[in-house]
Amino acid sequence: MTLNRTFLNLVLLDGEPLTLLQAAKQAGFDEVEIWQENVEAAEGGAAAVRAQAQQLGLGFTNCQVLRDFAGAPLSLRKEKRQQAQQFFRLAQALGCQTVQAPACTRDDCQAELIDEDLRWLSTEAARHDLRVMYEPMAWSSIDNRLLPTWQRLQRLDLPNVGLVVDLFHIAARGDDASVLENIPPERIYEVQLCDMAEAVTPENMARLLDTARHHRLLPGDGILPVAEYVSVLKRQGYRGPVGIEVFNDELKQQSPQIAAEQAFAALRRCWV
Repeated sequence: MTLNRTFLNLVLLDGEPLTLLQAAKQAGFDEVEIWQENVEAAEGGAAAVRAQAQQLGLGFTNCQVLRDFAGAPLSLRKEKRQQAQQFFRLAQALGCQTVQAPACTRDDCQAELIDEDLRWLSTEAARHDLRVMYEPMAWSSIDNRLLPTWQRLQRLDLPNVGLVVDLFHIAARGDDASVLENIPPERIYEVQLCDMAEAVTPENMARLLDTARHHRLLPGDGILPVAEYVSVLKRQGYRGPVGIEVFNDELKQQSPQIAAEQAFAALRRCWV
């Protein structure tokens, strides 16, 4: 199918965490994006999740998610850094090499603190032999578009901090596939594919958030020009993990096996 390792974000599936790992592997995925909540809900915790993944031969693309870290107010700095250290230890317990830390979404996000916080995050993650995926989300307070976020990372030049490319957030902010032409493929740590039934924009943030969290579609089932994004990434020589991140209430009502199989079939159609 592809030289890129394939992953499924477990947010698509409903059920007992260890069952979700099995469903993803049986569908054909190489890896999963696993949430802290998945680990906490699993009987036996991180040790049981790690053992199950190893038994299945299933990898972890990343551990999610360290929320609202870079740019949080100074009054929260101690608390946020403690949360980060706990999150790093969780990733290590899983045997996961990468954690995800999206751009801050707080209304009181402090733009002047983002660089300093990312430098700290990079240094502390390196102490744990971890990489950090930094994701510009359509509703992030400052870093909400891909190219300016890349320009920040380019300026900071942190060796273990890279980008998440999520088609939903790129499209919701009005950017097309050409935005990917300016980013070195090795600085993209993962590509998340999805689709949407109709366009959403930040001008109607309530609708954008509802779509993002409940009604994303599998790639190829909506209006996004998924093939154009894929074409640019392949032309640029992207060799990292590519997969499905779809928040969809209806798909989640299906058995995890069926939902995972549908997701893998969609990935095969758009990334071959």
